[in-house]
Amino acid sequence: MGQRPSCRSCRHCSSPPIDKAGWCQLRQLAIHPDLAADLWCHHWTARPPRLPRIGDGGQPTLPANRQLVLTNVLTEM
Repeated sequence: MGQRPSCRSCRHCSSPPIDKAGWCQLRQLAIHPDLAADLWCHHWTARPPRLPRIGDGGQPTLPANRQLVLTNVLTEM
């Protein structure tokens, strides 16, 4: 998803499922999925980012201070 304003990144619009139109909750309009990346109105409001959940109940599955380790990948090359 791009960072430019569009119906795909608007807080007022619901994301369209595959092969179905999305929905603008503010304007009460169906939005064709092929046009959702190009359409926007002056009521556009940034949608908050959707970050993946780390674990159940907010508990991380890995230690929080774990660093990225590339030695396993680089030694096999």
